[in-house]
Amino acid sequence: MLSILVVSPLSHAAAATSAQVTINAGQPLGTLPNTSEGINTAVWNGNMLDSAAVTALGNAHVNVVRYPGGSTSDVYHWQSNTTVSGQSYANPSNTFDAFMGVVQNIGAQPIITVNYGSGTPQEAAGWVQYANKGGSGYSGPVPTYTGGSSTGHTYGIKYWEIGNELYGNGSYTANWEYDTHSKKGATAYAQNAVQMIQAMKAVDPTIKVGVVLTTPGDWPNGSVDTTDGDTMDWNHTVLSIAGPYMDFGVIHWYTDYASGGNYTDAGLLGSPAEIAGKVATLRSLYTQYLGSRASQTGIAVTEMNSNGGGYAPGKQTVSLVNGLFLADAYMTWLENGVFNVDWWAEHNGISTSGDNSSSLYGTANYGDMGVLSNGSSSGGVSEPPADTPFPPYYGLEMLGHVFSPGDTQVSSSSNQSLVAVHAVKQANGNLAVLLINKDPNTTYNVSLSLNGYSAGANATLYTYGENSSAITSTQGSSSSVSIAPYSLTTVVLQPGTGGTPTPTPTTPTPTPTNTPTNTPTPTPPPSGTCKVVYTVTNQWPGGFGASIAITNTGSTAINGWTLKFTFPNGQTVTQGWNGTFSQQGSNVTITNLSYNGSIAPGTTLSSPPGFNGSWSGSNQAPTSFTLNGAPCSTS
Repeated sequence: MLSILVVSPLSHAAAATSAQVTINAGQPLGTLPNTSEGINTAVWNGNMLDSAAVTALGNAHVNVVRYPGGSTSDVYHWQSNTTVSGQSYANPSNTFDAFMGVVQNIGAQPIITVNYGSGTPQEAAGWVQYANKGGSGYSGPVPTYTGGSSTGHTYGIKYWEIGNELYGNGSYTANWEYDTHSKKGATAYAQNAVQMIQAMKAVDPTIKVGVVLTTPGDWPNGSVDTTDGDTMDWNHTVLSIAGPYMDFGVIHWYTDYASGGNYTDAGLLGSPAEIAGKVATLRSLYTQYLGSRASQTGIAVTEMNSNGGGYAPGKQTVSLVNGLFLADAYMTWLENGVFNVDWWAEHNGISTSGDNSSSLYGTANYGDMGVLSNGSSSGGVSEPPADTPFPPYYGLEMLGHVFSPGDTQVSSSSNQSLVAVHAVKQANGNLAVLLINKDPNTTYNVSLSLNGYSAGANATLYTYGENSSAITSTQGSSSSVSIAPYSLTTVVLQPGTGGTPTPTPTTPTPTPTNTPTNTPTPTPPPSGTCKVVYTVTNQWPGGFGASIAITNTGSTAINGWTLKFTFPNGQTVTQGWNGTFSQQGSNVTITNLSYNGSIAPGTTLSSPPGFNGSWSGSNQAPTSFTLNGAPCSTS
């Protein structure tokens, strides 16, 4: 048993209560994919290209950005960067290529929502052709794109989805989603979605395409709309028709859509308990309709927040409580096997007509569903300057101290209902424990019981809570952890029987640029002073994802790096991040980007390179690696 002591500052006198947290490091819950931590942005977002916003996303370790923005997706024409007249707005600067510049700058990957509502299969296929095929490989009509090169690019975008919340297109008497199809309902959507998937995959058969499902337990799940011929509810209908063609299902989760809503702070903080049941329900439907493909078909939560578009955002959206909810909900979805979670949104805008009552935590008199302010005003009420982080941003940033793609979630439990715990075995051997105190009045002195892991005497702690303006880092002892009311605390333990653990490093601030550069000049480490851990994070027929952890085991800093290895079975890199990739035959070379070129002695690169690849026959891991020409150990 190991306990750790940290004294967190309190904003008020609070009672102290003991809590017991148990970590079973030998019970894995799954490997975290490179799509775990996502966020939404939009073509109407006037701050999408702000350097401060790009830096903030990079610092939060965001690895997925969804575009072009919720319901706007169904009125957006990517070729001209315009929307249907009178429907939403597209900032002239926010072209697809400009968006991809942001994504590449932070080492992330996109999820693209194609236009179902007012678009066509040809328009969707043209987008795939432009994005992935460099102007070739598609024999159908390709609209001219005015936002960039007419010959296209080779972005290698893997994830696409067919429209947004189409159950709101006039079905079920709800009408917020623009849709020009003559027939609405689940049957029409599924049949048209199949046509779009087929057109898109005719261009690039390696892409993964998701379809819209309804979230179990939330409206309109379980309802049948017979107006346009449906005989079953949305999910049964869509899966029965589109199931053989889809690669993943898409759901959205706004807790105020749940039965009775979660308008209280306690209701919001308790809502992650619903997640396991929602996933289990979807998985049972997958088994019913997808057969042998059920286990290979993913679930993506491409929108999530405490408040949905049907209700004016109130003060809860910008409160500390929503930051606690964000961290808890992300980790819970991922523990239950969801491969992607995307918060709504990067920027959104002020609302003063929501619930700003004194029964909710905080003193704000407005709401905003963005993690960053856009500096807007309404009715004499103003937000802080543009790109100022709201508390949910720090919930997102805290996740970057808990895990990186390729790390493994492990089993954990707490004997206090208001102390949530999530644990991750990091690729570098450290164990990260996220503690969430959902009690507004009580400090918990937490004892950690570790099974299957032997930790050193000290720990690095990252904290965020009341009166915090940023996440702070401290060193703690090995007696107990004191977690303040309404707070997030991540405890990072290093294996061993003593000594100071290796802190989990934060990502250096990336400098926004149109071309990431390979600086500084690489300095070769002495032979045997580097370690590489190659992990396949997910695999499907013909494709796979992988991450590569690089550790400096020497006594001098590595400033600039080039990693080389050889695939044993002829695998091919199709998309990479956190590095510049090149491949000749089976030989792969990865060079650092401007923000992740330095590796301090005794630390593991915090923004490690990763990639998606293709394979056939066998997908064995490379067995040897060199860093700046020197061989590295692999265990």
